[in-house]
Formats: sequence, C-alpha cells, structure tokens
Amino acid sequence: MQAWKDAELIASLGEGRLEVVGSGDSMRPMYGENTILVISRIKFEALQTGMTVAYTNERGHRVAHQLLSQDRLGWRIQGLNNEVEDRERVTRDNLIGVVYASLAYDPNLK
Repeated sequence: MQAWKDAELIASLGEGRLEVVGSGDSMRPMYGENTILVISRIKFEALQTGMTVAYTNERGHRVAHQLLSQDRLGWRIQGLNNEVEDRERVTRDNLIGVVYASLAYDPNLK
C-alpha cells in the first residue's frame, strides 16, 4: 500500500515520529476512516491552541483531537466533528505528539 510506505518514509525523516491508522468520525472532515497519520513528538511546553495532537486516553486508546485551550489540569481538547469537548485533558503524561502529516488511502484499490 503506497500511502503506508509514504507515511513510513515521512516518519523516518524525523526523530521521534511514528505512523498510525486513523479511525472514527470525530475529526471529519479533516481526517476520517482510512487516513494514515504521522505523529511527531513534541514538548508539552511547545503546544499551541489549534494544534491537532495525539494522546492516550484513560481507556488506553490513542486519540487525535484539536487543542482548545490550556487550564490548570492540562489542555482542553475536542474532535472537530464532536459537539462537546473531551472530558479528559492532554497532559505531559498522556501526550503522544502532534499530527505532522496525513495521508488518505482507498482500501479498495490494490
């Protein structure tokens, strides 16, 4: 699959990057099913409002949502297609990184 190979290449060009396959509708229309995301490590202090970041939620799932604002508990976050913000915060402990690149693919093409 060419999109995955491209994501691996992009990830290999920078230290601390990894590629993951996105799922769900919470970030539509920006990302949806069949999107490969390249995540780049970032320092917590470098986060800014509007960035799309990946974090590990309390159930152990990786989530990529947009940063809203920071408060004393961490960063408030919400999926673009969600009506309410996540109940969890992005913190130093659960931050994976920032979305560096995205590649869409059609699983029906061979």
